[in-house]
Amino acid sequence: MIKINSLSHHIGSQQILHDITLSLPPSQVIALIGPNGAGKSTLFSVMARLHPLQTGSVSFTVDNKDHDIISCDARTLATTVAMLGQDNQVQGRLRVHELLMFGRYPYHQGRPSAADQQKVNEIIERFELEPLANRFLLTLSGGQRQRVLIAMIVCQDTPYLLLDEPLNNLDMYHAGRLMRELRTLSHTQQKTVVIVLHDINQAAQFADTVVTMKDGQVKAVGRPVDVLTQKTMKALYDVEVTVLTHHGRPVIVDTV
Repeated sequence: MIKINSLSHHIGSQQILHDITLSLPPSQVIALIGPNGAGKSTLFSVMARLHPLQTGSVSFTVDNKDHDIISCDARTLATTVAMLGQDNQVQGRLRVHELLMFGRYPYHQGRPSAADQQKVNEIIERFELEPLANRFLLTLSGGQRQRVLIAMIVCQDTPYLLLDEPLNNLDMYHAGRLMRELRTLSHTQQKTVVIVLHDINQAAQFADTVVTMKDGQVKAVGRPVDVLTQKTMKALYDVEVTVLTHHGRPVIVDTV
């Protein structure tokens, strides 16, 4: 479980997050949605300790023990939570399989074992990266690079994954393939996947829980069918939509 209590955050004189208290259940795909500027990326950065925690607390539960991000040492945090942000610049002349091995660094500390190589090979196969494995990152398209970066985060093999808009640059096939893979990881390997999505229908189709944010505050938490309503879409985005149902899940259609 992820426990966030009374979290607020300022950048300069501007308050970005306002007194957020939230408990996110384990072993689920949890989608964060909301308009631009809602504070989703800042919340992720604070949770991953990329931004300093200013007020409140954040902890991740592993084996019935809470790891508070303030007191947790860097290596323990690196084996607890992995994050992929929106802007990921990879420097250096690296091949794909070498980058994935970097995801294993919290475990091998520069001395990869056979088990680390096995994990890299497993993820390469799982994410259909075999044709790219020996290519240099600089030769990849934007979508291919995004798939490789996500695979590197999964290679870190943490119980918690924070993914900020991972569907950027992905075509329909690979976006759906990724969401299905994340759901499988969550449900079969008990990983908690928290994912910022702007594609509301991807959230509706694949998320177990949806969290809505606006103006730095959490507005609603619940199942997609309960949260993704006409009223919610109007309140969040100021748009009129029609909400249909397919296999028990909502489908959001813009009203023209």
